[in-house]
Amino acid sequence: MSMSSRSNRRRPNQRSSPVRRPVARSVEPPDYSREYAYVRQDLIWITIWGGLLTIGMIVASFVL
Repeated sequence: MSMSSRSNRRRPNQRSSPVRRPVARSVEPPDYSREYAYVRQDLIWITIWGGLLTIGMIVASFVL
């Protein structure tokens, strides 16, 4: 058996299926909620402390 007949046997027919063009797929945006969970927690703490300090300054302005 010659090498050319063996390679022809293994090679699939390239014209058997029509040429397919890539379909535009909708790309979903990445979900950053897990990666930035600590940022949300920090912003909540900053808001709480800022509110407490603001209330403290208002109370201090009436007392002093």
